[in-house]
Amino acid sequence: MSGFRILIAWLAMVALTLTGCGGVDDDSSGGEGEVIIGLTDAEADFMAYAVDVNSIKLTHVSGAEVEVLPQSSRIDFSQYVDMTEFVTAATIPNGKYKKVTLTLDYSNADVQVEVAGEAAQATVQDSDGNPITVMDVSVTLDTNRPLVIAPGIPAHLTLDFDLETSNSVDTGVTPPMVTVLPMLLADVELNDPKPHRLRGLLEEVDEAAQTIKLAMRPLQHRHGDFGHFKAHVDDDTHYEVDGVAYTGSEGLAQVALQPLASWVVVYGSLNTNTRRFEASEVYAGSSVPGSDQDALTGIVTARSDNELIVTARMIVRTDGSLVFNADVAVMLDSETVVTKQLSQDNFSIDDISVGQRIHVLGSVTDSSGDLSIASAERVRMMLTPFSGSVVSTNDGELVVDLQQMAGQPATGFNFAGTGQSTAQDADEANYQVNTATLSLAGIDINDPVRVRGFVTPFGSAPADFDANSVTDVAAVQSDLAITWETPATAPFVSSSDSELVVDLTDSGRHYVRRHWVLTDLTSLAVTTPSIVPAGAGRGLFAIHQNGAVYVYTQFSAFETALSEKLDGSVGVTRIMAGGDFDNDTATLTTSRVRIMLR
Repeated sequence: MSGFRILIAWLAMVALTLTGCGGVDDDSSGGEGEVIIGLTDAEADFMAYAVDVNSIKLTHVSGAEVEVLPQSSRIDFSQYVDMTEFVTAATIPNGKYKKVTLTLDYSNADVQVEVAGEAAQATVQDSDGNPITVMDVSVTLDTNRPLVIAPGIPAHLTLDFDLETSNSVDTGVTPPMVTVLPMLLADVELNDPKPHRLRGLLEEVDEAAQTIKLAMRPLQHRHGDFGHFKAHVDDDTHYEVDGVAYTGSEGLAQVALQPLASWVVVYGSLNTNTRRFEASEVYAGSSVPGSDQDALTGIVTARSDNELIVTARMIVRTDGSLVFNADVAVMLDSETVVTKQLSQDNFSIDDISVGQRIHVLGSVTDSSGDLSIASAERVRMMLTPFSGSVVSTNDGELVVDLQQMAGQPATGFNFAGTGQSTAQDADEANYQVNTATLSLAGIDINDPVRVRGFVTPFGSAPADFDANSVTDVAAVQSDLAITWETPATAPFVSSSDSELVVDLTDSGRHYVRRHWVLTDLTSLAVTTPSIVPAGAGRGLFAIHQNGAVYVYTQFSAFETALSEKLDGSVGVTRIMAGGDFDNDTATLTTSRVRIMLR
C-alpha cells in the first residue's frame, strides 16, 4: 500500500522439528503433505476488531509461494482470545517453509474500543497517519527450524495477529484513533494450546472408530473448499443435537442420524503427542448457530422480568451475514428451551442471570438500529470466564473485585434483581463466588485470579457465581505495557546489558496484564519496574523508529543500540514486553521486548 511501511514481525514460538522428518530436503518435488492452520489472538482492549483476511501464504525455502486460504474470510480477532479457529486444511508440496504472510483488508474494518465503559467506533491509520486499506503482515521462521511438510504427518500452524502489541489506541480524541503497528506470531510447537473450534458440513461418522469427519466451513462460511478434517470423540464427549443433550456413544449415534452435509461444530484440543484433534463438545442439527435460525453469542448485561439485554459479540443471520458487538433485547417466555453447556440436567428461563454468557436462537429484528428477539426459541448457558483481584477467601467461598466478564468491563453490567433482595444484588467490587470443593491453596488477598463457571440463577444471590475452576494468574504469562504521550528522553533509572529499570514518571499507561487482570505498576511496593532477559539473554528484541524496525537476538546488543539511539533528540513512547512478572520485585523476566521511539 502506498506510503505504508510494513513492519517486521517476529516469531515468538518457533517451528516444530517433526520426528522422522530430518531427511526432508529443500525442494518441493517430493510429493505433498498437509498443513492445518488456525487463527487466534492474544488478550487486548478491543470490543471488536473485524477485518477481512484476504490471503495466507507460505513461502518455501526455494522462494516459491503457496496460497493456503481458498477465499477471503472476515474475522473478528477479538472473538478468539480464548479459542483457536481451524481455518483451512491445505495440501501443499513437501519441503521446508520459511515465512508466513497474512494479507489483511481494512477497507470495511469494524474496530471498536472501550471508552468510559462503552464501546466506541474507532478510526484506523498506519504509522504515518494514513488510512489503511490492504496490508501484508509477515513472520519469518527460524532458518534452523522451518515449518516442515512431510507425507503422512500433518503439520499444525497457529497464527496470532497480536492485537495488544499490533495496535496503539488513543481514546483522548473523538472518534478514538487506532494506529496499526502489525505483529504476527506463529506457533507450530503447540506450546500454548487453546481450545480449538472446527466448523463444517458432516461428511462421515464412524461409530466404531469414534470419529466425525467434516468438510470445513470456518468463520461462518457457507461455501468454499477449506479442506477436510477429522475429530476424535470418546465416552466423555458431550453432545447437543437439535437442542437435546447427550454424552458418549449415545450422542455419537445421534450425530450419525443427521443428514450428510448438515452443519456440525466441534470444540476440543489438539493432542501434541498423537497430533489428533480430540473433541470435548459436539453440536449438530438446529443446535448449530445460524443453521436454520438467527443466532447470537454474547453476555447478559441486564435483566428485567423476562427481558434480557445481551451484548452480542457476534450475530449470525440465516443469510450468512454477520453483526459484531451489538446490544440485543431478548424476550424469554414459557416456550423458551434452556440448556447448559456440559450438562444434561433440566433448566428454565429463571436460571439465566446477569453476567451469564449465552447462545440464543431466534429471529433477530432490526428497528432503526435497535435489535431484538421477540421470542427466544432456545438459550444455551455457556461457561463464563471472569477476572479480578481477590478481596477475601473462606472455605468454599471467594470474594473478588470484578474487572471483566467474558471481555466485558465490570462497569457495563446492571446487577439489579440478581439477589434475593435488593441489598443482596451482586456487587462488582465484592463479587461472591461459590468455590465448593475447589482448592484455594496459595491464593491470597489482592492476587489476580481468573474464574470459569456459571452465574447463579436470577434472584438467588448470594452466591453470585458457581465456579468450575479458579486460577491464580500471578504466575502465568504476563504482558507489560508502559506508554508516554510525550516521548521520554530519559525513560530508564538505569540501563545495562542485563537489566532495564524503568522510570514511570510522566507515563500514561503502566500496567501488567495477566488474563485480563490489570495490575497498576505504580501500586506495587517497588515502583521502578525492571526488565531482565531470560536465560542467556537470547530472544527477540525490537526497536521501532521512523517506520523502520531493528531486531536483535541478544539483549546486550539490543540495550547497546537503544542507549545509542536515546541521544536526547528522541524518546520512548511505548514499551511492550511479555514474560514472567514478580510483583514483589516488580521484575519482568522476558525474551520478547518491543520499544517504540519518536
